[in-house]
Amino acid sequence: MSDPKDFTHFGLDPLLLAAIAEMGYATPTPIQAKAIPAVLKGKDVMGAAQTGTGKTAGFGLPMLQRLLSHANTSMSPARHPVRGLILTPTRELAEQVADNLKKYASKTALRVTCVYGGVDMDPQTEALRKGCEIVIATPGRLLDHIQQRNTSLSQVQIVVLDEADRMLDMGFIPDIERIGKLVPFTRQTLFFTATMPTD
Repeated sequence: MSDPKDFTHFGLDPLLLAAIAEMGYATPTPIQAKAIPAVLKGKDVMGAAQTGTGKTAGFGLPMLQRLLSHANTSMSPARHPVRGLILTPTRELAEQVADNLKKYASKTALRVTCVYGGVDMDPQTEALRKGCEIVIATPGRLLDHIQQRNTSLSQVQIVVLDEADRMLDMGFIPDIERIGKLVPFTRQTLFFTATMPTD
């Protein structure tokens, strides 16, 4: 099968296509061409691609597509449980991924929130308690919020480990294992990395 020439090929919702067209996305990168169809089918995916090759759209767009059926404009936090979780090793990456996801989701009713350490927890707490379908987080800060009951992972359907190789290097495995026990066993897991360590 030849690589798709544009994003319409994937069957993404017009709201997502309109948002990425505004961002100037025209031709899918190789990782996007391979990852998007697999993620849309609900498969677990392990993808290796260098930073800057468009990994975020490779998992972010199909994640949003799969969660769109839950989008709603209700003010009730209960109507906006966390359904997508993206774990990143650093604050910088969390902000970068969140920035892109917010742009992809900008024409939908899906809510995206970002939490990481080194800053005041209060604004993050407020955002989590209002409800959001997608959380991008560094593992330690996410566990702090869970401990304080600011959010629950009991309805998570899709988990992404972004830059998984760096998470290994930085010693996040115990935290990730703890988080893994808090999300439903039947979930979709996506693993994106620049290098593929044997661990």
